[in-house]
Amino acid sequence: MHEKLMKAVRIHRYGDRSVLQLESVALPTLGGDDVLVRVHAAAVNPVDWLVRSGVFALEEHSFPLTLGWDFAGTVVDLGTAQTSLVVGDLVYGRPALTRDGTYAQYLAVDAGEIAKAPRSTPLEQAAGLPLATLTAWKALFDIGHLGAGQTVLIHAGAGGVGSAAVQLAKHFGARVVATASGDGIDIAKSLGADEVIDYKREDFAARGRFADVVLDTVGGDTLERSYGAVVSGGSLITIAGAPDEAEADRLGINVSTFVLDSNGPRLAEIARLVDEGAVRPLVSRTLDLDDVAEAHRLSETGRTRGKIILRVQ
Repeated sequence: MHEKLMKAVRIHRYGDRSVLQLESVALPTLGGDDVLVRVHAAAVNPVDWLVRSGVFALEEHSFPLTLGWDFAGTVVDLGTAQTSLVVGDLVYGRPALTRDGTYAQYLAVDAGEIAKAPRSTPLEQAAGLPLATLTAWKALFDIGHLGAGQTVLIHAGAGGVGSAAVQLAKHFGARVVATASGDGIDIAKSLGADEVIDYKREDFAARGRFADVVLDTVGGDTLERSYGAVVSGGSLITIAGAPDEAEADRLGINVSTFVLDSNGPRLAEIARLVDEGAVRPLVSRTLDLDDVAEAHRLSETGRTRGKIILRVQ
């Protein structure tokens, strides 16, 4: 028997960090394909505070809204879902943005959107993997078609998505060039980057067209200067801005952005890579759920290394 009430961080309107409210709410009800997960930890991602502030207003949601779309936890109820999962399985995932999020003690989630968590890493670290690794994989391979022997430029190689991208690109045989600064330089190198450009000392754009694929996680001026780093016929994928199709056409390159979809089977493959040592989570801070406002503040600085984790249980 589960508790009738749970703790959850919700917002009742868009706004600054003051709108984050830790409340006692009813447990979620299960849809036909859902399982119920007791959340152990949730990761904080930029999408969380972009939604909170109204920059990414979720029109399909009504208030109050539970934030968070990255988690690891334990399956406690299978409902009527047809799934190979069993009660007691340790799982992780990135639920759809159309659902209430993971800043809560329990989560109703489509069984197809999650997978068994890596066995080799604690759940608090596993919670930081899904969104970053799924984003990096889709950008590099599904859209960028990055192949072995090609060169990829990854901006913010010590950040959440960037650190995942460095590891995945290296594992699949690409030559990895990353941008970073400060202690992020050594972090990106430790994750497998073949070369790290200190963006405070060197302008990557001065190198000309050298990358088959560029993954931009920064936006702004970094995105604008990245077009000229892509070889003819190559790809620029951004998760931090609007593509300039005219500039891409002028240079003869492909430019894309995308909305991430949840993908349980791919998470199962990523868990295998983690257990084999090819990918490891990068966590900078772990805070309690009631410290969510501080977690958002840290994420909003844009200077975190890897992921910020909220300890839920």
